[in-house]
Amino acid sequence: MPDRLQGCSITLSAELGAEVAAVDKLVRAFNDAAPTSPHLESLARFLLRSEAVASSRIEGVVASARAIAHLELMLATQTSDDPRTHRRFSDGAREVVNNVLALRKAVSTLTETPTVSVKDINDLQAALMVDTEQGELSGELRQVQNWVGGNAYSPQGAEYVPPAPEEVEALMVDLAAFVSEEHPLPLVQAALAHAQFETIHPYTDGNGRTGRALIHTVLARQGLAVGHVLPISMSLLAHAREYIAGLNAYRYVGALDSSAAEAGRDIWIRVFLAATRDAVAEARRFTDELVQMRKSWDRKLASHRAAVGTRGAPRKDAAVVRLMEQLPGVPIVTARAAESLIGVSFTSASGALEQLAEAGIVQQVKEAQRGARAYVSTDVLDLINEAEHRLTYTKWELPELDTRV
Repeated sequence: MPDRLQGCSITLSAELGAEVAAVDKLVRAFNDAAPTSPHLESLARFLLRSEAVASSRIEGVVASARAIAHLELMLATQTSDDPRTHRRFSDGAREVVNNVLALRKAVSTLTETPTVSVKDINDLQAALMVDTEQGELSGELRQVQNWVGGNAYSPQGAEYVPPAPEEVEALMVDLAAFVSEEHPLPLVQAALAHAQFETIHPYTDGNGRTGRALIHTVLARQGLAVGHVLPISMSLLAHAREYIAGLNAYRYVGALDSSAAEAGRDIWIRVFLAATRDAVAEARRFTDELVQMRKSWDRKLASHRAAVGTRGAPRKDAAVVRLMEQLPGVPIVTARAAESLIGVSFTSASGALEQLAEAGIVQQVKEAQRGARAYVSTDVLDLINEAEHRLTYTKWELPELDTRV
């Protein structure tokens, strides 16, 4: 049974307080250094998709980056309501795209509302379950006992058994109030809100993804990450053992002001800070890599234009240039989607895509719905895979953490 968080006063050691301040400074420095629009919009879309993919993979929900981007494109352009079209995509792709949409909701709707309610969090979880097998039970707090690990028939041998169902609503009311509070330490608030949510485990499914989305709700509400999300789940995915051990440490036995409580919270906060530090580093790297990628695209386009006898560089407001700016956030696109995305005619959008394909910047893939040709930037899709591989080899200095789980 977790302690209530609303209005609680939590004291950090001088060492941990300094670490919180250092990571807070890193996050704010990244915010200040973020590129200006339209590059920020494209980077924000890229980061949000990266976070949603990683958060889903923690729960074992896996789909190819291409399938995810293709389904996103179909839903964004509403090119087909035919159920047979939807069946072309795996359940994993559907769930990851749901996670993208839910995460977008977490940093928009839940950020703008004056007070976050339990219904708001229920709606966030429901967004994850749209068109899935668990959809009928979505958006409602659980009425049954659940558990983590063990087997499907009994909590005996489970790694963790959360509170009884009759306790869930009151705990969620308290959590929603805590998320709504103005807090002097946003990173601590986000860390505690996530661990508390996972400890309550209020739904029959989607708890991990909903809880990680709440991290970004807190950070956005407190102004610590505005206009983008940090790929925190990507780091947690690469350090799954430390992540689970940190959450287990948070589930202390004792009073809120006990030494056991302080030790458990400190361990979990350090895990969260390590993940956030990694996330800032990756966000910076993504920013730099996207800049270098764009320079490479500019060179390819210039080389192609010279080969076909087109003089000079394209204007800055040309459709082909504006489309390149958007590709990191929309790595699979059709002419119809590009028409809407950059506000040009269908003919101009088609011409821009053809130029990019001829220059080797995008590649034509299988026909999209109803015969529309689709184009993919494999350069963009490869970045996420490279980042996950990189993070796997990042070491955390957490000597007191027991990862024997």
